[in-house]
Amino acid sequence: MFVPFLFLSLLAASSLGWVSGKLKSEHYGLVEEHDLPQSLAAGASYQATWSLDIHQTAGFARFQIQFPAGIQVSPSQLEGASFTFQDGKAKFIWTELPPQRTLELQLNMSADDTFTGGVITQWFSFIEDGSRKDVEFEPHPLALATEEKGSDTSSLAAQKNEPIQNDPKDIVIKRSWNSKGPSSGVMAIQITGFESGQFLKITEILGGLTIVPLEDGASHIRDLFDNQLVYIWHTTPDVPMLRVSYEVAALDPSSITGTLATILHGEAVEHPIAPTETITSPPAVREPNASDIAFRLQVLATHQPLSGSQVQRTYAYPGEVKREKHQGWNKYTTGYFTAYKAARDKRVELRSSYLFPGPFVAAYNGQRRITVQEALLISQQNWIR
Repeated sequence: MFVPFLFLSLLAASSLGWVSGKLKSEHYGLVEEHDLPQSLAAGASYQATWSLDIHQTAGFARFQIQFPAGIQVSPSQLEGASFTFQDGKAKFIWTELPPQRTLELQLNMSADDTFTGGVITQWFSFIEDGSRKDVEFEPHPLALATEEKGSDTSSLAAQKNEPIQNDPKDIVIKRSWNSKGPSSGVMAIQITGFESGQFLKITEILGGLTIVPLEDGASHIRDLFDNQLVYIWHTTPDVPMLRVSYEVAALDPSSITGTLATILHGEAVEHPIAPTETITSPPAVREPNASDIAFRLQVLATHQPLSGSQVQRTYAYPGEVKREKHQGWNKYTTGYFTAYKAARDKRVELRSSYLFPGPFVAAYNGQRRITVQEALLISQQNWIR
């Protein structure tokens, strides 16, 4: 008997995108459901089940699951696929997908003594119109469970529950609203007290308001879909604070609500983000100065939005990639330099080492793009050819 599923991930329309939430009519129609646990103790085992609604796909396909270090798996139900497991990657491969539209797959998971927690990521690949489509489902955090005396670690059926709805005392979340005038402002969320190296996710429900993302706190994924703004860190950086912000076209943003999900002290926790706490007056307008000027390298521009991690995988690039909306395009940049010469040298390195389509230097005054010539003039730097 197939067990009820606790988690749902839906496929986005792009060939390199993921979303979770309400399915849109223009999506491929693929749905992934699973009952992965929130945590697993060292030495414990668990049988996980996936249900894949493959809709109209046919022919060759592959479902790949990347597990954290210390997790070993063996197949239990394959639905006609061949199976391999190496370097933490479990792969189900079909040379021809079976006729049924829903595939039910099972794996036996076990955690060894080296397991410390991490994130499970999942992809489904198929062929459409002669080209491969790679789609990524929402990452799933898996914490290291702490054993209690008298507990039975041979089965983790009791762990099939929703994230613990508690008040993580170590985490402090502050939401602030900075009005920029009668029709817009900047919403910021500041987080301290999180555990570095753990999964963390911010979900903002936007209440139908129009927003423009600004700071993304070096998140691995930032996505805007179905009236939600999502930031995901697969592993949070070792910094004392994370901050994200976005501009809101509204006088009163009180309809915006949000949640934070993360791993804290080995447990999966979910915490509401409080409503707006502070309203500040617009900052005084001043002339730009050299301290505002920065240079980044634009490596790609697309009409279809991708996450920074998708660009990293596509071009095998290990550095940070940020996405921004500019003049109707999704533009992707890397690096941060206050000196133009350093940015130019990085451009030469990118052109020689990676297959980006013509990376070039982009200049910023704060969050606003300006021309390189303007940036050099303001910062009184020399033009170096």
